[in-house]
Amino acid sequence: MKRIFIVLVLLGFYVAGQAQVKTVYFNDEDVLITDSTEAVSYALVGRLSGDSVYTVKKFDAEGYLMMTGSYKDDAFKVPHGSFVYYDWVEMISPMGNYVVPPNGKERFINLRGSFRNGKREGRWMTYYQSGSIKDVVHYRGNIMQGEYKNFDYKGNLETSGQFVNNKKEGTWITRGGRVIHEFKDDKIVSTIRKSKKQLEAERAAANQK
Repeated sequence: MKRIFIVLVLLGFYVAGQAQVKTVYFNDEDVLITDSTEAVSYALVGRLSGDSVYTVKKFDAEGYLMMTGSYKDDAFKVPHGSFVYYDWVEMISPMGNYVVPPNGKERFINLRGSFRNGKREGRWMTYYQSGSIKDVVHYRGNIMQGEYKNFDYKGNLETSGQFVNNKKEGTWITRGGRVIHEFKDDKIVSTIRKSKKQLEAERAAANQK
């Protein structure tokens, strides 16, 4: 409770004079409630004079930041604008190696993107806890539309392709270029597999040009 109080005080000073701030509470189903003793998370909500959205900073019960964003409604059901989501730093990486938390941080940004009138819009990105990019997905009206990329923990491109109306379409390059699928309406119609030697030879030839 002491941690929560400190966070509330600090953020209260930060936004003082900029917006009228209130605290709201959520249960385990992420529904607004009035009884703070039943809450599993809470949010600081502010609205600048003349602004059309509510700015929200959401925390878990221990006072750790979970999300920042904005909503068009006071029930917080219609996200609108840029959002950032946070998660815990794990001590073991996806590669099975011990990881030192970056800059001693316990939390990291794991997802970032924008909503328009409650729907995902534009580029959404997920991150590894090191801060490197994991996935890049494009949306239009909450539908995956356009380029998709996936990177491994070291930053190497693993998968790339195109989505059309939430479905894979056209050429998808996977496994770092070793497997190439052709998709039609989300179904594989052909596949080309390359050996490691073939891929290395192609890359060497490309570098000589």
